[in-house]
Amino acid sequence: MVTTRTASEQRAVLRNISWQTFETMLAEMGDDRASLITYDQGMLEIMTPLMPHEHWNCLLKLLIFVLGEELNLEIFPTGSTTLKWEDLRRGAEPDSSYYIRNEALVIQPL
Repeated sequence: MVTTRTASEQRAVLRNISWQTFETMLAEMGDDRASLITYDQGMLEIMTPLMPHEHWNCLLKLLIFVLGEELNLEIFPTGSTTLKWEDLRRGAEPDSSYYIRNEALVIQPL
């Protein structure tokens, strides 16, 4: 029996990248892009999700909102917002992110 695996994303990993290069890449690539970038102390990963990846992401979003409704939780979706911690030399762009607890402390008026 032959088993095949469908790729759910495409990835490129670069090593020995400075924080400044990470910041420059984010600025030059802009916000309107399909790829997600993660930076961890000199290692930079660029990931482009494909359909299987997005399928599971959409299902998880639905699950989070259904649980929020059932548990009477206020959920504020923030999408793939870029999170950066320069002091730790780390940055990430999740597929999806949410504020669930302490929502009022972090939300800025839209």
